[in-house]
Amino acid sequence: MPLTRSDTPKLLEDGLKTVFFEALEAAPSSCERIATIVPSESDEEVYAWLGAVPGVREFTDERMPLGLLEHSYTIRNKTWESSIAVERAAIEDDKYGQIRLRIQSLAREVKRHMDELVFTLLANGFSTTCYDGQYFFDTDHAAGESGTQSNKGTLPLDAAALQSAITAMMKYKDERGRLLGIVPDVLVVPPDLQWTAMELLESTYWPEEGTSTARLSSNVLRGKLDLIVSPYLTDSNNWFVLSTKGIIKPILLQLRTPVEFAALEADSESGFMRDQYIYGVRARYNAGYGLWQTAYGSQVS
Repeated sequence: MPLTRSDTPKLLEDGLKTVFFEALEAAPSSCERIATIVPSESDEEVYAWLGAVPGVREFTDERMPLGLLEHSYTIRNKTWESSIAVERAAIEDDKYGQIRLRIQSLAREVKRHMDELVFTLLANGFSTTCYDGQYFFDTDHAAGESGTQSNKGTLPLDAAALQSAITAMMKYKDERGRLLGIVPDVLVVPPDLQWTAMELLESTYWPEEGTSTARLSSNVLRGKLDLIVSPYLTDSNNWFVLSTKGIIKPILLQLRTPVEFAALEADSESGFMRDQYIYGVRARYNAGYGLWQTAYGSQVS
């Protein structure tokens, strides 16, 4: 809807803030599907509780509280900002529609940055440690009575490799040797693998090459996993299977200060000295790894 001069007071006070937060709410984002949102109350948070909880047992005599195997995994918050300058003359010349578009773009940039942070962290999991001191994707995770477990593969994305990854995740055990009950539900791929992934997950018939009979058999992978194609996965061959319906997801998105929208307008130094109005956002957050058992990554050389 076009804006008129009568909208000026509203825009210069609460109007643009409303525009910003409406655009922020509507901005597309995939990061919340694979990241658990964790509120933060200080400059950093220590996740000593990552690991298993005691199993349920029959209550026959008295409770048997069991402690967790403590870990020392810390996520330190970072401060982020983005700002734009609007010439005062643009407001006087009724450029409200253009200003509105810039504010909406600013909101989308916030969501885009969170996506980039989360998916880049996922991509770097082959060389970055998580709560157990191992690389997030590694071949020798071990804790307590779990035995040695791997959530890292090296095979290209195809039906057999995907089935193997799903099966491996469903067999993961906790530090007391109990099955975790992991059920994978998401496949994450870079843009280069999106067509392969779509064929694997959406084709009615078996996508692998073979005899005519094999090609016409039913595709057991169809609808098995949801697909996320992320432009922030820059390695064209690596792919990931995730379990995202549990309390703790593969990534932790730690939020210290919510997104704030602020303005410096006519009465500010910028408005007086430079004849510019400044609009900006600020937030404090960061991302880290959750449970490695909820993710499987294949690093294809």
